[in-house]
Amino acid sequence: MQNNKSKLIVIIILAVIIIPIIFNKAKTFVFGFINAKMMNAPTKVETRVIEEASFKPSMDVVGRLEEDKEVSIVSRVDGWLQKKYYKDGDFVKKGQLLFQIEPDTYAIAVKNAEANLRSAQANYNHSLAEMKRATELVKGDYVSRSYYDQAYARYATDKAAVDAAKADLAKRKLDLSYTKIYAPFDGKTSKSNIDEGNYVNAQTGRLTVLVVVDPIYATFTLKGDDLQKYRSDNSVNGLPDADVRIKLADGTLYQEAGKIEFTDNKINQELGTIMLRAVFPNRQKKLIPNDFVRVIITANSEANETIVPQSDVLESVNGKYVWMIDENNCAKQQDIEVSGAHEDYWIVKNGLKPGDKIISSNLQMMRQGVKVQEIELSQEIKDRKQKAREDALNSSITMKPNQKKEEDKTE
Repeated sequence: MQNNKSKLIVIIILAVIIIPIIFNKAKTFVFGFINAKMMNAPTKVETRVIEEASFKPSMDVVGRLEEDKEVSIVSRVDGWLQKKYYKDGDFVKKGQLLFQIEPDTYAIAVKNAEANLRSAQANYNHSLAEMKRATELVKGDYVSRSYYDQAYARYATDKAAVDAAKADLAKRKLDLSYTKIYAPFDGKTSKSNIDEGNYVNAQTGRLTVLVVVDPIYATFTLKGDDLQKYRSDNSVNGLPDADVRIKLADGTLYQEAGKIEFTDNKINQELGTIMLRAVFPNRQKKLIPNDFVRVIITANSEANETIVPQSDVLESVNGKYVWMIDENNCAKQQDIEVSGAHEDYWIVKNGLKPGDKIISSNLQMMRQGVKVQEIELSQEIKDRKQKAREDALNSSITMKPNQKKEEDKTE
């Protein structure tokens, strides 16, 4: 009896140990079999046929804002800076008084020059009268020819002294005028580099910088082939008819359109780009020189372009690519080259053509050579997917900041 109990205990212990092992082995085998079947089963994918669309191509490039004019205001005379008549950063008008340099020394110099001119004029008047008398006397042979020559020499010398005194007076008045520094044009002032009470001269450097910011320029570069794409048929100077806009740092679109007014005369040999410049009104002074912006150029005529949804395009270190289905119903990576974007599409330059079929779902599961099975969606499902996509694009969560601001303004 005791032996039977011992055997039973041993059997139970063995069962407790062996049954889980057998169960785990069976589970591993079953799951491995299922996974093998699943791995061998083709991945179901949706596809999309590449189309061609007609629209006005646009391009988004980096540009830098530049002022129309810039001048450094410096002192042309020596003296103490007596007064500054504006606040740093003010917009000033042409002819507006900016600085006053102590004028006393230059005013005294003008008075001295005026006195010297009066003295020289008196001497000149006397020698002129003497020369006229000598002229009459020499005709009647009442005086010698040498007397006349001396009188004429004094007259000529005094006349030259008057001219020199006039020039000196003009110079002294000019120096006095330089003690008042006026704005040469309408513009915005910078921070002053010299405070009132400091001694200034031409070597001191600029007192302030005055810039014209209305209009303002945006300078940018394009590749040579892009220039040809956006050039109008009758254009001989760049892109004068192209629509040019600016996108600010916060993503909003600047309200004023620009116009391209300069195209460089040659393409950069190293970069293969050419420099262009567009001019923009800046009445509200929102655009600031040296700021970086996005310049959006839109061609003035429509073109037929091959497009692919950006959501169907992946990117690697080698560039952009899509997945296609080869003749063996396997996934095949296709590299593409794009020339720009239009709304939510890439504009395809190389790698795809209208009529090609690409994979549009399960893109993250794709690997080279993976078996795939194309599925045909019902029209109802297609419509539902399209509506969901449009709702996502128009939702406040995914909406771009500038789009939301524009909608808020209209409400």
